Amino acid sequence: MTDTGDDNIEQVEQAPPEPIERAVPIDPGGRLRRWRAPLGIFALLLVTFTTWTIGMPLFTSPDEAAHLYKAYGTAHFEALGEAQPDQSTNIRLFDVPARMGTPDLRCYFGFPSLPADCAVGSAGVTVSTASVYPPFWYAIVGGAARAVGQDTHQRVYRFISAMLCALLIAMAFESARRSRAATLSPLLLIGLTPMTVFLAGTLNPNGFEVAGFMLAWSLCLHLGHPRAATVGGGLIAGGLVAALLLSRFASVVWVAAGALTVAALIGIAGIRQLGRRFFVPVLGCTVAAVAALAAWSAYSNVNVNDSRTASDWSRGRVVRHTLSTLPDLSEQMIGVLGWLDTPLPAIVHWLFAAFTVVVLAGVALCRDGRVIATAAVVVAALVIVPVGINVVSAPTAGLIWQGRYSLPMYAAFGVIGMLAWQRVLDRTEHRRPLAGALRYGACAVFIVAEVVAFWQALRRYTVGVGGTGGTGGANDPVWLSGSLPWQPDVAPMLLLAINAAAVTGLCAVILRSTATARPHAPR
Repeated sequence: MTDTGDDNIEQVEQAPPEPIERAVPIDPGGRLRRWRAPLGIFALLLVTFTTWTIGMPLFTSPDEAAHLYKAYGTAHFEALGEAQPDQSTNIRLFDVPARMGTPDLRCYFGFPSLPADCAVGSAGVTVSTASVYPPFWYAIVGGAARAVGQDTHQRVYRFISAMLCALLIAMAFESARRSRAATLSPLLLIGLTPMTVFLAGTLNPNGFEVAGFMLAWSLCLHLGHPRAATVGGGLIAGGLVAALLLSRFASVVWVAAGALTVAALIGIAGIRQLGRRFFVPVLGCTVAAVAALAAWSAYSNVNVNDSRTASDWSRGRVVRHTLSTLPDLSEQMIGVLGWLDTPLPAIVHWLFAAFTVVVLAGVALCRDGRVIATAAVVVAALVIVPVGINVVSAPTAGLIWQGRYSLPMYAAFGVIGMLAWQRVLDRTEHRRPLAGALRYGACAVFIVAEVVAFWQALRRYTVGVGGTGGTGGANDPVWLSGSLPWQPDVAPMLLLAINAAAVTGLCAVILRSTATARPHAPR
């Protein structure tokens, strides 16, 4: 991206963005050494996600049963399911083995003080509320589970979904490592909130969506490079946009908001530099994906009507209520796990709040009009989109927005923080200490928040946490050993140790792989 420094913004717009330099030179020792860092990041992310895959009881991720049956059905060429009498056309029955049906989860859902041991057996009902969702993600996950002959085991579906998320996020870090702001790539960890990791380790296309957007944001670091303004660059960007559009209907909103964000970031000069060779394949892939979504919607008879939750509130009241709940939605975005019944300790939220403040402080100090405008677009989207969606959905389906839906846009703060603080580093004489504080501080926040969140989640399902607030009580076990009411297949404390080791190793690889990148001096 163009380093604007203190220059007038209008003057900057007249010149195309300067190419991003390669911060980490190619290792002449061979391809294996060159890819050692991204492979290590992928492996450690996968281990981290897998601890959640194993440690969380079945069906504890939002609508996980619905996504499981949709994935199984899609892999067995039943992409839509069978409509049910007196039910919304969105709710359909899939031909899934009865043993995969859910037990009665109401015995502990909504009651964080109760462990998960009461949910036993199977009700044999395999109805999915996700039946009309686009089949793209379900075909990949369900098809892979069927290909390995394990399509009746839920945790296999979880593991495959975790692999997809780990791959996309590892690619995001590799993209950041090859950028001019490589030394600040640990700031991308802001996108890995406990809610993101929880979704990535269970079965929900929301996790894939967040991971895909993390990669998309990191690719923005290279839009000023000559290789971006090519057909190949356009196909990469367009293919990723198409995959995101086809993963969830909600991605349409974030892709549109993301396009505005990128336009603010690169400016008119940057858009012109990318040119037709880039935009033709991008727009082609996007139009094809939108057409496919429209065709699927018509075929599946998608609707958003649900008389059980529809609201008769006025638009003004919906707007006021949604604005008043933005703090709660932000808390959900960082981490209110399960079916919004497992709050995390306050330290987790304070850590990510501090992380966000650090990013915004960099924006305030960077003196770069484009970066400031980009951050403003992101903040505005995080406020406007929940309000707008609730206004549209209230009369037919109620106020549907949850905090986790905002994670794709929140993840943009990682790249915004990198660009902003790189501008600050370019002007300061104390680049190395400041860069070190940002790098190690980001890793410390992520490690502590992840380990505390995973520990709390394990406590919630194995022994329950005290009271209705989910914050624990004086008599709640902290050391999860011995005979527990519910226990995962791997001992909880061993899982916790593996989780802590994996996230610590992940940060070590990220820091080590960018250690040779030096904060650039002013030009």
